[in-house]
Amino acid sequence: MAKTFAQIETTLPHSRKLRRLNHKERWAYLCAHLTPLGGYIGLFRYPKAVWADDADLSVSELDSAIHKMAEIGLLSFDEDEDFVRIHSWFLKKNAPENASRMASIAADYADLNAPDEMILESAAEFTVGAIKRAQRWKPESVEWSKLREVFKPFLSGMRHNYEDDLHEALADQLNGQNRAVKVELCSLIPSLQYYLEAPCRHPAHTVGAYDTKTTQHLDETETRKEKDYTGKPAADNVQPFSTPPVACAGSAEKVAKVQRPHSETIEAARRIGAIP
Repeated sequence: MAKTFAQIETTLPHSRKLRRLNHKERWAYLCAHLTPLGGYIGLFRYPKAVWADDADLSVSELDSAIHKMAEIGLLSFDEDEDFVRIHSWFLKKNAPENASRMASIAADYADLNAPDEMILESAAEFTVGAIKRAQRWKPESVEWSKLREVFKPFLSGMRHNYEDDLHEALADQLNGQNRAVKVELCSLIPSLQYYLEAPCRHPAHTVGAYDTKTTQHLDETETRKEKDYTGKPAADNVQPFSTPPVACAGSAEKVAKVQRPHSETIEAARRIGAIP
């Protein structure tokens, strides 16, 4: 179904990133927000010929604009498949406001035939953005149970497809988020706790501005292992990494990844009335 409206932050004209673009490049960026091809997850196929026509640019001018937008972090573009992903889509105005909308968006990923890396990054941003938005709900709201009913199978399906790459993508999106978001996300995918606590190649990605722990606390490994981010004993909450399916003996290739989340995600969305 074609998109019929777009939500854009009114602060966009003051964006430092946007101010680094010239007027033609800014209009090309806005066209990516406004095109009816865009859908509601900020990840879609946008053929260059169509995009250039929408922006009133030549293809070579659009190529230059895309390069500039990608360079400063406004979007990503796959040259082979003409897919674009608008960055921070779910961290701002497009964050879903209730559990039913979250479930509907989770279902949208089922039939998405986009490049793997883009799906992974988009799904991670969607998860963190949705949980961040949910912090406005009252603790006793029934929306929380609906959110968990949908996100647990959704994240399980994504982890099955992308294995430990999902943990890295989620950790990237958690950078700078408040601790409540991390707590909720670790309760939904307990294996993420191991990833966040283990020494990693990108330590800055696992420590946000909200983190009050100092460097000396990082040496207290025994204390940190005793409890997870939910405050419950780790043995009760954290599940070890499951062994991913492997190919036949003698083959170095992995089993092909499933391009859609587990059917449980769709069923959970149906149970709460998010999709027919």
